[in-house]
Amino acid sequence: MKLKLFITIIASALPLISFAAETNTTSTQLSASAPLSANNGLNQANHSSCVPGEPKSSANYNATKWYRDSAERNAQYNQIFALGLEKVSAQVKAQKLSKKSWGVIMDIDETVLDNSQYEKQELLACSSYNAKTMYTFMEQATSPATPGAHNTTCAIQKMGGKVVLVTNRDGTFDDKIQDATVANLQNSGICFDNVVFAKGAKDSNKTPRFEAVAKGDYSQIIASGKTKPFKVLAYFGDNIQDFPNINQKDAIKQDPYGKFYQPFGQIYFSLPNPTYGSWEGNTFN
Repeated sequence: MKLKLFITIIASALPLISFAAETNTTSTQLSASAPLSANNGLNQANHSSCVPGEPKSSANYNATKWYRDSAERNAQYNQIFALGLEKVSAQVKAQKLSKKSWGVIMDIDETVLDNSQYEKQELLACSSYNAKTMYTFMEQATSPATPGAHNTTCAIQKMGGKVVLVTNRDGTFDDKIQDATVANLQNSGICFDNVVFAKGAKDSNKTPRFEAVAKGDYSQIIASGKTKPFKVLAYFGDNIQDFPNINQKDAIKQDPYGKFYQPFGQIYFSLPNPTYGSWEGNTFN
């Protein structure tokens, strides 16, 4: 009787032991496989359970669906851009800034351009991010503007401000990406003065480029053109690292109710993107 009870207990515990081991493996994959510009953390961790052509089997399904098909996404983008425009306008008036002496800096991907078709494409194929497929997609130059991006960028220019787009798209990837990016922005109705690219795949820290743009120094950066020095009144982005001197590792440790986050909603405007980002490397608490 005792032997039978012991065997029963061991048998019932095996699934729990197996689940714990599987969970631990997944956590390691998530923290180790999430680079700054790739949305491969969740997708790779659950790749084995994905069935081609059945999007609901993908770990990134809900995030991609929310981004592509929710009214909340549309509302939040419009809301954040409207707030940013309001704050910028107030600063221009309060400081009595002259035309072309000021401007804003914005990210491109999932800030002013919506690349979620790529997310859907990879999701349906049970594929995770890789640079070749991503750049092939971007060079098609078909991404639409995000909600509110056209109105906000054009309103800023109409007010006399500059709009410079600083992206982590690698300007050295091939001979097409720079022209394709500019064409996509123009075709989607984004108003801008200049586009600044990353100088290689590892050039993910935007702060040196922010500083160069503000100074009008284009000697060490890749850009579609040149703009004269101007006062930067606001930054817009979907990644915490789209803002000056901030990285994910340090930011996540800050008090969410403290001084660190006070610039957000004032001069920093963060747009929602649950499909990928530097946050993928964070510990799952």
